[in-house]
Amino acid sequence: MDRRVFLKTGAAGLATLALSGPAAEAKTRKVNTPLETQGYVREPARQIPVVDNADVVVIGGGPAGFAAAVAAAREGSDVLLLERLYFLGGLFTGCGVTPIINMFHPDSAQKSRQAVFGICDELYRRLDEVGMICWDNIRPKVDPEAAKYFMEDFCAGAGVRILYGVQAAQVTQSGGGIDSVIVEGKSGRVAIRCRFVIDASGDGDVLEWVGEDFTVHKNDIGAMWRIGNVGQIKKGSPTPVKGVRTLHTAGEKNQDGLDMYNLTRVQLGLRKRMWEEVAQWRSKPGGEDLYLVDTPALVGVRTTRVLDSVANVTTEGAATGKVYPDVVGITGGDSNLNAPGGKILRKNRLMWQIPYSSLTPRHIPNLLVAGRCFGFEKELTYDAREIGTCLVTGQAAGVAASLAVRKRQSNRDIDIAELQTRLRAQHVKLEA
Repeated sequence: MDRRVFLKTGAAGLATLALSGPAAEAKTRKVNTPLETQGYVREPARQIPVVDNADVVVIGGGPAGFAAAVAAAREGSDVLLLERLYFLGGLFTGCGVTPIINMFHPDSAQKSRQAVFGICDELYRRLDEVGMICWDNIRPKVDPEAAKYFMEDFCAGAGVRILYGVQAAQVTQSGGGIDSVIVEGKSGRVAIRCRFVIDASGDGDVLEWVGEDFTVHKNDIGAMWRIGNVGQIKKGSPTPVKGVRTLHTAGEKNQDGLDMYNLTRVQLGLRKRMWEEVAQWRSKPGGEDLYLVDTPALVGVRTTRVLDSVANVTTEGAATGKVYPDVVGITGGDSNLNAPGGKILRKNRLMWQIPYSSLTPRHIPNLLVAGRCFGFEKELTYDAREIGTCLVTGQAAGVAASLAVRKRQSNRDIDIAELQTRLRAQHVKLEA
């Protein structure tokens, strides 16, 4: 592990934007859980060794965290990307959610129009160059193994440091800001000093720890999976790999994605269904050689905690194409939308802008949120959680965090015009 705690940054580099100094204490508060409790135990106080530091720590290596890390590193920040698994992409690569939904927008005149550019477009083009893109209507679908490789390659090219196999478990705070992130892994429970944090955990884990306001959205939990050599059994949809097809198994409705017992039950049930369906197909004429390529490494949680941001994106704003003065990206509308004035069909949707304020918590000065836990109204869940949108919010958060570190500013003090200039320099599209 890179141990540049004092060699690179000195004591000032360990300071948060809120307060200099090495001392920090985790706030003492009741630990929240969605589970029924059977009493409490008291964890003894202990000293946690600091093993690393970074300008920007990104929690979660899904599409949002990947884009945030690359964008921040390209702006000159020392970035450490924390991921609990041993690959990047989250549900994009680990649950087979391979269509880059919302990258392209329905357009009656020309079938589709590209909405999302920046890092999303770069990744798409790299994958397309090597034949690892196929199309499902207006949605480019990627091969998950190719996406894992190129996402790591992007990080290496930008100078992002990746740390796999670590679960972010808590943060410490001083002066009102986050001072360090505590992680648990094979090396034990250790701390990483930081100047800025991006919560791209998907579940808004940091929001819970620091006391930010959020709502919990329950949703379906399903899974994407792949089969090979389908023969005459025409199941699923094509993938970039010849002979391999992808399927979607819908899960139960209105599920709690924060309940570990429920997640285990759902995952066990989904895997059983997949195996038994393949066995059934293999027993039919023409399907004898069909086989199960893989079941997902991650259960398909759609949404859980959603930030109550400085200004959440509203359904009406997305429906009407509202223009925000602090826009940091746009995304497509690839679904029907239940808007205040009535249902808007997918073919009639507008591209919609994402404002910086929807990534910004109300209280913690050195924290931004990206991915499916940024601030939006529940009716926008389908669009807000999709891969294209996650890449947009991640890149915006990464550039903003790096700007805040460089200027020694809080998330609320960033010059929006300068942020937009830097985003455009990274080829982000801000206008429909």
